[in-house]
Amino acid sequence: MKIAVSTNDQKRVSGHLGRCRAFKVFEIEDGNILSQEIRENVFTYHRMEHQHHGEGGGHSHTRLIEGLKDCSYVISSGGGWRIIEDLKQNNIQIIFTDVELIDEAIKLFINGELKDNPEMTCNHN
Repeated sequence: MKIAVSTNDQKRVSGHLGRCRAFKVFEIEDGNILSQEIRENVFTYHRMEHQHHGEGGGHSHTRLIEGLKDCSYVISSGGGWRIIEDLKQNNIQIIFTDVELIDEAIKLFINGELKDNPEMTCNHN
């Protein structure tokens, strides 16, 4: 299974899922990390140069979902309700956490101890 973690510095879990600089993607099997990679966030309109959220399809998160389609989970410290719904519709579960460090969040995830905090959802617009 693969888990993507939103990050700006490859060490900490970042907030606002659509605005992160990258995703650190872990492949996990039987409680062990098999591999990890960095995927630059070229998926969201927030990160694409000269683009705005509404261009090319409103609030569609098609590019993000396409870029993370091989992941079962996304871990972040915040994001909007639209992206949560789009991820769910594509069988990707979002976990919002206040755990700061990626390594700690992944360890907790592997141990089944990472708690989802839905209150970290941005509900504006």
